[in-house]
Amino acid sequence: MISVIIPAYNAARYICKAIDSVLAQTWTDFEIIVIDDGSSDNTHLLVQSRYPAVSCFRTVNKGVSHARNYGIAQARGSLIAFLDADDHWLPEKLEKQEALFKKDPSLGLVFTDNFFFDERGISPFTVNKKNRLMRGNVVRNIFLNSYVVTSTVMVRKSVFERVGLFEEGLSVAEDDNMWMRIGMNYGIALVDEKLVMYRMTVGSLSSDFTAVISGVERQIELMKTRYQALYTELGPLAIRKKYSEIYFNVGYRNFNQCDYKSSRASFFDSCRTYPLQVRSLLYLLSTYLPQQAIQFFRCIRRSAARHLA
Repeated sequence: MISVIIPAYNAARYICKAIDSVLAQTWTDFEIIVIDDGSSDNTHLLVQSRYPAVSCFRTVNKGVSHARNYGIAQARGSLIAFLDADDHWLPEKLEKQEALFKKDPSLGLVFTDNFFFDERGISPFTVNKKNRLMRGNVVRNIFLNSYVVTSTVMVRKSVFERVGLFEEGLSVAEDDNMWMRIGMNYGIALVDEKLVMYRMTVGSLSSDFTAVISGVERQIELMKTRYQALYTELGPLAIRKKYSEIYFNVGYRNFNQCDYKSSRASFFDSCRTYPLQVRSLLYLLSTYLPQQAIQFFRCIRRSAARHLA
């Protein structure tokens, strides 16, 4: 049996879509566990009234990692699939992942590719990047790129007995921390199909910049003290590159908002932190171009992205 764990916080607007996508799966041997993480809306009442077969638990608000850990403790299945309350699955998702686990007993984690969508529909910039994770050092790739969307992941329940549960003290990339720990001990496989709809929410990366940096620092410190083998596996070069990626992402967000002065500072920090970051250097140089030239190259890039989607 597969246990589907859905952490939910004030998710009444979306959770029915998530649960319905589980009920529509071609694989039918599953249980659904919803963990209401101290919602102030009617999430738990909605689930209990519409889906009496779903196990719904209410907890004090302690964050998504605590909710997932609580769900793991309740799970009866040998496989655990995670689904965020604002995402949903395509019908063959569970069946195709279960088939890979059955084929290869050494696997600890199987994930899929995904679409990105928002209120306007599927993003035209949905490009297949998940297969890049499987090239070279998978653990290092997860750390650097964070391409593994939690709603795409299925894990053997026995894995948690060896690697432990989600780190509840991490507020940033707590899921990547788990996937890396699994990758240090088990095989990871990809179902190279888009079988998950991942909802993009509007947020300001630059306004959360301090929190992101603090979260990465906390994760690195945790690896030094608790997961030393993982820290050694990553190495100092990958850690510098991670910080460089954060600076780039902030710069890229500001660049797209036509704030070229702020983006220039972030691209410079990215290059300074990891000089081999060619992408950051190119964007840094582009901030010195006339605005009309920048707009021209951005139009070309958008056109290319739509062609690849």
